[in-house]
Amino acid sequence: MKTKVCYTIYSLSWGGAEGQLIELLRRLDRDRFDPSLILWEGGNLQRVQGLVSDTRVLGIERQVSGRRVSREYRAALAWRRFSRCLSEIRPQILHAILSGPCILAAVARVTRLVPCAIHSRRTMVDAYRHQDRIRTMVDSMATKVSDLVIGNCRAIVREMITLDGVPESRAQLISNGVDTARFSPQVERSLREELGWQQDDFVFGMVANFLPYKRHLDFVQAAALIHAVYPKSRFLLAGEDRGEMESARKAIERAGLGPYTKILPGMKNPERAFAAMDVYICTSQTEGLSNSLLEAMSSGVPVIAPDVGGNREAVADGVTGFIVPCHTPEAIAKAACELAANPDLLRRMSHNARKRTEELFSMEKMVRAHEQAYMRLLEEKRASNWARLTCRV
Repeated sequence: MKTKVCYTIYSLSWGGAEGQLIELLRRLDRDRFDPSLILWEGGNLQRVQGLVSDTRVLGIERQVSGRRVSREYRAALAWRRFSRCLSEIRPQILHAILSGPCILAAVARVTRLVPCAIHSRRTMVDAYRHQDRIRTMVDSMATKVSDLVIGNCRAIVREMITLDGVPESRAQLISNGVDTARFSPQVERSLREELGWQQDDFVFGMVANFLPYKRHLDFVQAAALIHAVYPKSRFLLAGEDRGEMESARKAIERAGLGPYTKILPGMKNPERAFAAMDVYICTSQTEGLSNSLLEAMSSGVPVIAPDVGGNREAVADGVTGFIVPCHTPEAIAKAACELAANPDLLRRMSHNARKRTEELFSMEKMVRAHEQAYMRLLEEKRASNWARLTCRV
C-alpha cells in the first residue's frame, strides 16, 4: 500500500521553497508514495498539474471588501478549512513548509488529525520572526511538537536545536537540490543580445525577489564601485516585486547606472538569466541554503555572497567564489573586480562551481533523502505504537 503524504505550503509562487517542493513532487517514487497538496492561496496551479492526486486551496484572503482581515480571523478560518481537508484526505504524513503552514500542521498533530507531522524550515528565523512575540512563541512551539524538523542547511538545524529546543534526534539536515540539466553552462546566452549587451561586456547579476532582507540597494552600491573601475561592466537583476523594486530602480538612477542595468520582473526562466552572467552577486542579510546560489554555481557562474546562514555550505570560499562580510558593498566590489581582472581565476572557479553542485547538491539526492526520512518516521511510529500496545497487555 502506498504511503499518503500531504504537503502544505502558502502558495505556488515563484520562490525557492515552492520550487524545491515542485521538484520533490516531480521525482517522488510513485510506487511507494501518494502525494496530495493543501495551499493557502490559489494561482499557478499548472505548476503541479499531473504531480499530485489531490490539490486543495484554502482560499485565505488578506482582505475582504477592502478591509484588511485580522490575523485571528485568518487563523481561525484557515484552521477550519485545513482540518476539513485533512479529514477528507487522511494522510499518514503531513509535511508542512514555511512558518504558517507548519503552525497549522502542529495543531493537527496535537489534535491527532494526522499520525505524523514534519516541519520544514527554509530560512533563518530573523527573516520572519522579527519583533512579533506571539508569532515567535507560536512558531517555536510548533517546531517543538513536530515529529521531525528538517532544515536545508546546518545553520538552520543548529538554530532549531539551540533556539527552539528541538532534540537532535528529531532534527535533520536535507540540503536543497539543483537541476543540473536545467541550470548548466551549456544554456545559450542569447539573453545578453536581447538586452542589448555585447559578448565582451562583463555581466554581474542577482536573481532574488525584491524583499527588504535581500538588500538590493547593497547590490546597487557595489555595482557603482565596480562600474567606476570597469566601464564594460553590466548589471542584471531578476525577481518578483515584493515591495522593493521601485526603491531599487530609484537607487540605480541615482547612481547613474540606468544605461548599464536591466531589471527583469518576475523572471520565470532563471536559467537564462544565469547563462547571461559572468559573476553572481548575493547581498541578502539572511539565507538558509540559497537556491539561487546553487543554480548560479550549477550554471558555471562563480558566486560572491555574504557570510550568513548556509552560504558557506553552498560556496567554497576561494574555490567556487568568495564569501564576504554581510552589509559590505566595498568587499563585494573588491572581489568582483578581482574576478573581472583575472580570466584564469574566473574559469577555474566556474569549473569548480559546477563540479561542487554535481557532487553535493543533486536533485536526486534531495528527493531520496526525503523518501528515506518518511519511511524512517513511519517505522519509528509503528515501533512506538507496538511498544505501547504490548505494555498495556
